[in-house]
Amino acid sequence: MGDEIRAAKRRRITNNIITVTNSKFFEAALNRQWIEGQEKKVNLPDDDPDIFSIYADWLFTGKIASKPEQSEQSEQRSHVANWPDVSEEQIIQAELYVLGEKLMDDAFCDYILRALVEVGKMKAWVGHEGYMPCRTAIRTIYNGTKHDSPMRKFLVDMYGYHGQKESFTEANVYGYPQEFLAGLVGSLIVKRDGQTEGNPEDNLKPCFKCN
Repeated sequence: MGDEIRAAKRRRITNNIITVTNSKFFEAALNRQWIEGQEKKVNLPDDDPDIFSIYADWLFTGKIASKPEQSEQSEQRSHVANWPDVSEEQIIQAELYVLGEKLMDDAFCDYILRALVEVGKMKAWVGHEGYMPCRTAIRTIYNGTKHDSPMRKFLVDMYGYHGQKESFTEANVYGYPQEFLAGLVGSLIVKRDGQTEGNPEDNLKPCFKCN
């Protein structure tokens, strides 16, 4: 019964957004020469309906829901966030970006990139620098995107600029995708040779799909 409910939810969401999306994926899928186009129905059996519903909300509102900050804290700590909350949101954002690439919705991908940067700026305590994308989020991106994905470039550049050796101890280095680590090594060599472009968060344009 649970699977049937999830399938019905997915179909309902899909039908509601078909008329508003600029996705190249839906444009191609709904071409009348295909059965999906004739029936005005697109099947997405492998996608989480909860993640897809966030995408649908963005199509209608231009926003995605974010975890509320801890309003009961003092004004000085108004941007404080706990690591489990931040990492959970980073994982959701990674799943959203993967969905955006699958649907070929470049504007949505760019929006998620900006959102990921903003979540990373949340503070764990006063004076804390912020949060790097967690390993699970990185794995999600690398498992669901192409090798030339702009998000992959951003993650490599971000870790090359902000990363600390504590993030790559023998105990946890195996949690990162090999392609990510290879890209990071190349990024660090470029940085060593004085060719670094500075903080990637200050210049997102090279990582945007819509230019």
